Amino acid sequence: MRTKLIMVISAAMLLIPAAYAAQEEIVDLGPYQVSFSLESGRNCTVQVAEPVEGKTPTGIDYTERLTLLECDDGQVQIKVTSYNSPVPAGDGVTKTLSRKLPWNIGYIGVETKERLLDRHTGFLTTFEEVSGEDTYQAAYWLDRYLAPGDYLGKTSCVITSSLPWTATKELIDSVHIEKAVATGKASTGVTVTAGPYEVSFDLGEKNYTIIQEGPEPGETEEGLGLERHRIILDGGIRAATIDITSYDGYRPVNLRTEMLLAEASLQKRGYTEHNASEWTIGGETGVLGTGEDDDHQILYVAIFWPDQVQTEEGPVLGMTRCEMDSSYWWDATEMLLNTIRVKRAEE
Repeated sequence: MRTKLIMVISAAMLLIPAAYAAQEEIVDLGPYQVSFSLESGRNCTVQVAEPVEGKTPTGIDYTERLTLLECDDGQVQIKVTSYNSPVPAGDGVTKTLSRKLPWNIGYIGVETKERLLDRHTGFLTTFEEVSGEDTYQAAYWLDRYLAPGDYLGKTSCVITSSLPWTATKELIDSVHIEKAVATGKASTGVTVTAGPYEVSFDLGEKNYTIIQEGPEPGETEEGLGLERHRIILDGGIRAATIDITSYDGYRPVNLRTEMLLAEASLQKRGYTEHNASEWTIGGETGVLGTGEDDDHQILYVAIFWPDQVQTEEGPVLGMTRCEMDSSYWWDATEMLLNTIRVKRAEE
């Protein structure tokens, strides 16, 4: 299999010389855009292979897309595999992807740790080679979601590096892979006014009724006034709720605390199998929690601050907190998370 892949690469690679500085580099990988940074002074060339199509043992078609960085002191391979239908993407599967022997190297030790990769939960494996050098391999999913029983996903990412650890760490800390947004489709977006906010989102072709509640005034323990607005997207059997809390003053934004709150919210409502991780929501860094109850029903809880700002002193502050619950299937929930925008209307 490795011989065949090398033949494809050698015949189809497009060589793009580049002298990498500590700045973002972007590579187009078919419908995906891969960005990353490497420390200055490292001379590398970027090679992009032609897509390779295949079929899983269960009959699901997939396409592998590969980019290879050849550097003076090692190489990096970034592989994105897209499946035509969802495939198992649980922690066990992801861990196995990271532990799959790269480049047929001989090794005398292997260690795998869970790690956040490109804002997603993944695994990083270190292979100690016979030569004494180390090779690193990270694996995660761009779009995995909790389904009854376990996670499913359609796009896996595997990053393999024989560069020194300092360079490898910089790369996996900075790597970001995203799929280009399709154009030409008719917009099904909706905009709702909730107090001082304009809330826009898209649920595609779903049929739903918009229900608004609030505002509800209140006061926090710190004495900062607040106001709550609620928007319910009622689809009958399934629904999504958008809660907007507006404060009179700035408050610290702590993603770790928000993860704990998302998990606590799921547990309180009977979703015993639950977890939370960082997720991009409405173009901002936020938190996505997923839960499964005893009847294998799935609930998503997302939290983000649409007006968060990074201060010069370091802390991130915000005045508007949004929390969303969704019992829609993942395709609709993901669209909602990607398209929601909450902006304060102009005075």
